Amino acid sequence: MKAFTRLPGALSLFGAMIAVSIMVAVALAPVVSAHSDFEGSEPAADAVLVEPLDSITLRFATPVIGEGSSVVAVAETSGVAAQGELAAESDTNWLAVFTPPLQGDLFRIVYAFRAEDGHLIEGEFALNAVAATTTTVVTTTTTVADDVEGTLAVSEPVETTSTTEVSSTSQPGDVDAGAPPPTSRPSSSSGIDTANHISRLAQNLLGMTVVGYLVFAIACWRREDILPAPRVSIALGVVIALAGLLEIATIGRQLDITFGDALSHQLSRSPLITTCAAAVLAIAALSVLTGQVTSRSSFRALLVIPCLGLLVAPTFDGHTVSMGPRLLHALSDVVHMGSTSMWIGSVIGLAVVARTDRQQLSAVAQRTAKALMGTVAAVVLSGVVMTFIIIDDLSSLTDSTWGRILIVKVVTVLIAGLIGAVHHWSVVPRLASRDVQTTFQRSVTIELGVLIAVIAVSSWLVVAMP
Repeated sequence: MKAFTRLPGALSLFGAMIAVSIMVAVALAPVVSAHSDFEGSEPAADAVLVEPLDSITLRFATPVIGEGSSVVAVAETSGVAAQGELAAESDTNWLAVFTPPLQGDLFRIVYAFRAEDGHLIEGEFALNAVAATTTTVVTTTTTVADDVEGTLAVSEPVETTSTTEVSSTSQPGDVDAGAPPPTSRPSSSSGIDTANHISRLAQNLLGMTVVGYLVFAIACWRREDILPAPRVSIALGVVIALAGLLEIATIGRQLDITFGDALSHQLSRSPLITTCAAAVLAIAALSVLTGQVTSRSSFRALLVIPCLGLLVAPTFDGHTVSMGPRLLHALSDVVHMGSTSMWIGSVIGLAVVARTDRQQLSAVAQRTAKALMGTVAAVVLSGVVMTFIIIDDLSSLTDSTWGRILIVKVVTVLIAGLIGAVHHWSVVPRLASRDVQTTFQRSVTIELGVLIAVIAVSSWLVVAMP
């Protein structure tokens, strides 16, 4: 029994160590900002040009969209930037046209495009146009004209344009001075992205929490209510819906389109589904709270619709729509979301039961422990399937930002699984003891914190480059 008394302190120390490890890993990891889907350009990076350059072709490994995209040429000597006019040659090839042409300087080409799955593809490369300068040479030609009085010689200037190699630097007039300053970044890579990621995290975390808790309350706690915790469901439904609308608004800002256009854009499918599902859940909970629902079985059957909507919505965003077999990836994602939802919802539910219904805690914990064995297995299996769909080989786990974040996620899942195993094999069989109930309540709180970290890292993975 003394071992259980010491358990909370040990788990707290262990959790603190893991939290510090995660923060260190996050601090040392490169900034997550883009996919590595840029294949190259024409002219190629670091090319030395002998003629003024009026256009650049950029090639990508995945289809990209034009909204919110940009290509900027920044002159090294003058510091002036020129914005290229974009034209699509194909889904993966884009042409940037510069007027006037780039010449007489070393240029840094900065590009930012959105992939069809919403990921940002950005980077830069250099082009050397120091030796490329357009000069105008004036020559005089003599034209002989006959008239009545005699022969008249007329000298006419003729302008001919040629390209010569000169060792000169560009003047400010060589580059479009009306273009954005070199320090400005495309709108798609500004602080709007941060708001976008936070809103997505809120949708994922709160959506999985409310669905998982409802499943736990109905299946494991066996509550007789038509809808357990209707006020909480209303509050979470409203917050999730607002987070979805915020993400749609940020998508509009990223793509430089109106909110109305963003609603119908392909990148908004996931938050739009989430918003609708959350709104339906809030309305359903409100109808229960106001006494408008009388049939528990019918209501719970219909409750499946918004819950599935919250779990299915992420399959319309991120890597699920751009990598691997679409159906297999989507099914794996739904299983992963659903099982993770059940896990975190059960942990929250057990913490609630430990505080409000200790008489049933032992029975509820035993039912939950049996259910979570299959749930955790589903989390691991679906996660492995999606990992091998996304990565090319195992070296990607250490060579890419996405892989390093995945390793952090795996570590946090293992920690949560370890705490759950302690609960299952050691704590749950002894929950009749009040001392063990107190220990269980504290350790469940720690497990909940670790699972929240798992969801946060998972949301980070969605915007990381594989």
